[in-house]
Amino acid sequence: MNERPVYSVTQLTEEIAGLLSDRFGTISVEGEISGWKVAASGHAYFTLKDEKSLLKAVMWRSRLERLKSAPMDGQLVRATGSITVYPPRGEYQLDVTTLAQAGAGLLQQRFEELKKRLQAEGLFDLERKRVTALPIRRVVVITSPAAAALRDFLRTLEHYETALEVLIIPVRVQGIEAPPEIVFALEQAPRFEPDLVVLTRGGGSLEDLWAFNEEAVARAIAASPIPVLSAVGHEVDFTIADFVADLRASTPTAAAGMLAGWERETRERVEEIRDRLHSAFEDFLDALREELEAIQNRLHARSPLAFVPFHRQRIDDFLGRGEQAIRGALRAERAELSGLARRLASEARLDRVRWRGEVDSLRRRLAVLDPRATLRRGFALIESALEARPIRVLAEVPVKGDIRVQLADGDFLATPKG
Repeated sequence: MNERPVYSVTQLTEEIAGLLSDRFGTISVEGEISGWKVAASGHAYFTLKDEKSLLKAVMWRSRLERLKSAPMDGQLVRATGSITVYPPRGEYQLDVTTLAQAGAGLLQQRFEELKKRLQAEGLFDLERKRVTALPIRRVVVITSPAAAALRDFLRTLEHYETALEVLIIPVRVQGIEAPPEIVFALEQAPRFEPDLVVLTRGGGSLEDLWAFNEEAVARAIAASPIPVLSAVGHEVDFTIADFVADLRASTPTAAAGMLAGWERETRERVEEIRDRLHSAFEDFLDALREELEAIQNRLHARSPLAFVPFHRQRIDDFLGRGEQAIRGALRAERAELSGLARRLASEARLDRVRWRGEVDSLRRRLAVLDPRATLRRGFALIESALEARPIRVLAEVPVKGDIRVQLADGDFLATPKG
């Protein structure tokens, strides 16, 4: 009885590599670039994908340097090379020798189509964008609490020593859960009565920033009764949210700089009003002095002694009324300036205690929406292992291929039977 051969892992991997090489040789594959990354070694690692599948790919530095332009996420390309196996991970990949543009890319195409449609509806028009009223005292920031974007934003405000009240609504900023959370946060922001809503996250690929290109997010921004400042990505990144928002900053740091500038402008306006009032008071006093001198001159010119007491009394009355009027005006203006200063100082302090309950309540409501909460109650999330899409009914169970079962504390693969 002949026994089946027993291979070591390395032997089997080498056999598979040989079979793939002999079977395919040099081939061309068309797909969309995702996760493009150039390592410190100069080699590029990325994924080619279409609507149903992913294929890992590598392009060595010597070949990458021959490209006329740098590839980017979202590009639809035609990659030519050979199928190889990377033994340490037992993964097959496409060793790319040449890379050519094959189209605008699926995500980029979706971006351009939505941009064109929303622009035709007038959502980008300057006429519909709201002007932010000064002074800005309270700002709601919608972002991930763990994001570097939030740290940069708050650090910049602290650097400029601003006294803005900042409230944070935590959301996911990437992935399939991000768009509905962002829409919900935009709908809840007016409850905190802010002067401005800041929507922000750091940079990334087109795929990373895609939540801010979703139509639902764009329409929520347009419907917001509070002006929205979009600060998503780096300077070169533009999202649909940037076009719809009332204001755009190139980075989270730039957004904080804009707010600091507006606060400085408010202080300068207060100083200017104070200077104008002081100048007006001086002019008023000078006019009174001149009129008093004119009266005294007329009295001396007429000179009858009988009229002296009478005119002295008139002068005293006039001086008394003038002094009272000046003092009254000075008290009123001082009170107005003091009130303005107190309001600016009071409204600039962070009143976290008053809003902590609201924010905690909102955080609990967001936690209810967390799919993981449902999993902890004994439910499971089943999705196609190949396509990474949820399976809702039996008809969606793949005939071939595994399914992934997600539980509260982990996941595992299973193969459907029957």
